[in-house]
Amino acid sequence: MTEEQSTDVVRLKLPHEENMAKIVRLTTAAVASKTGLNLDQADDLQTGLDELFRLFLADENPPLGRLCIRFNLGPEKLEVATEGISHDLFKDNEINHYSRFILERIADRMEQIPNPRGGYEVILVKSLAE
Repeated sequence: MTEEQSTDVVRLKLPHEENMAKIVRLTTAAVASKTGLNLDQADDLQTGLDELFRLFLADENPPLGRLCIRFNLGPEKLEVATEGISHDLFKDNEINHYSRFILERIADRMEQIPNPRGGYEVILVKSLAE
């Protein structure tokens, strides 16, 4: 993942607790507002992060013990990277297929890379160009 010059960065480190979903939604709404996403785009982004948080909660022993979310707010794109997801979204099963379907629909680009500390890093990129 690359960080652009003049990029604002927002980071969250969330424990494995269901009530943290509110923090994810509020932060995502604030970031979407700052980047100028319209309501539909902001809702899509919230849906994608809700799905990743749901996958994180479904794992009884998450690889990092927490979910880390990094929002990189650049002038032309918003990049959201999550660490702590143990699911290989490209492994063919119904749950992974559904989650990947959601993420690929809400982002202009979605990728998953193995994290050397465990699990995967899932990166969502949303273009801000009009």
